[in-house]
Amino acid sequence: MSAGRMKRIGIGLVGIALAGTLAFFAWPGPPRPVTPVPQVSLAEDAGFQARLVAPQPGLTALTAEVTGRAAADPSSEGYRHEWPGFHASARFEGTGITLRFDDAVNRWRITLDGKAVEISRPGRQDLRIEGLAFGAYTIRAEKISESPGPALFGGFFLDASAKALPPPEPAERLIEFIGDSDTVGFANTAERRDCSGEEIYAATDTSRSFGPQVAAALETDYRMIARSGIGLLRNYGGAEPDRTMERLYPLALPGDATVAALPQRRADVVVIALGSNVFGSELAPGEPWTEKSQLRHDFGPALADFAAARRQENPAALIVLLAFGEYGPELVEAHRSASDMLTARGIANRLVVLGDPKRDACLWHPSARDHAMIAETLIEALKAPDSGGAD
Repeated sequence: MSAGRMKRIGIGLVGIALAGTLAFFAWPGPPRPVTPVPQVSLAEDAGFQARLVAPQPGLTALTAEVTGRAAADPSSEGYRHEWPGFHASARFEGTGITLRFDDAVNRWRITLDGKAVEISRPGRQDLRIEGLAFGAYTIRAEKISESPGPALFGGFFLDASAKALPPPEPAERLIEFIGDSDTVGFANTAERRDCSGEEIYAATDTSRSFGPQVAAALETDYRMIARSGIGLLRNYGGAEPDRTMERLYPLALPGDATVAALPQRRADVVVIALGSNVFGSELAPGEPWTEKSQLRHDFGPALADFAAARRQENPAALIVLLAFGEYGPELVEAHRSASDMLTARGIANRLVVLGDPKRDACLWHPSARDHAMIAETLIEALKAPDSGGAD
């Protein structure tokens, strides 16, 4: 090959490499979550108006169907809540309705017969919805963010122009999901891994996490006991060793251990996903374990005991152990051991080992696509003939 031709080839390769580099930097990256989050967000075609107003006197409380761990407020009005996924539904006839909040930390989606308004950090205000065509409506209020502390949902209220209707009938079955940030739906609507704290807040939508997707597909209700960074034997990085899920699970409000939980219905299925933070971070100095094999040895029995306690509280429930397999063989082996222990105790259970989600949402959390995959895997497992343990 001639020297001239070699030179032309070399220049061509350099040009290709340069063009590729320029294309890489010019190609737009995934969009960032939109911040700041509007305090009130309502589509133009919603068919009603919505605004935040000062708490209105003289309204009549509307009976609601409420799901989620909560405590009574000292004022005897509404529900104090902190665990994710709290939701309430009611029915009325009229042209308007009022929802009451004392909540400076959360995002909510309020839906009326398929049309939604979202509010963010409303504080101590009422949400007034009006301008509806006269008729009967079902309204649902659902917390979609993760609470850093307790807040109050005061309930639904009517003025004299509206009429109360009986609340919706509860779903025949209920699934409880116990887990960490993956269960919460931490930043699940984001399309990138690098996010600020406010972008994480904007991108988190618990209603679109795998748990509510499973519940909707199976026509059940859902209750969520989950918290970012939490584990069973240890939390992420060994943080707050006295606030693992075993310690916090019984509490109505993780931020206020003094209050009692309101009565709640028993679950028909309990899905437990508490191994990721246990095995997904390095062991810290001072922890009881020095290597993952020791953690695996202790985690299996601890998970079996925790699951057995949940079964005792929900005597007819099927226990599902959900293992995020990408965290390594120690996690999977510990879950298999726990499943075998439950079966030996005569407790019906199923072990679901997930594949490898892409985790391309904020801080390497499952994205919307990942949550859809997890939901589909769980739906298939729950629809499958019983093959795990005995009642």
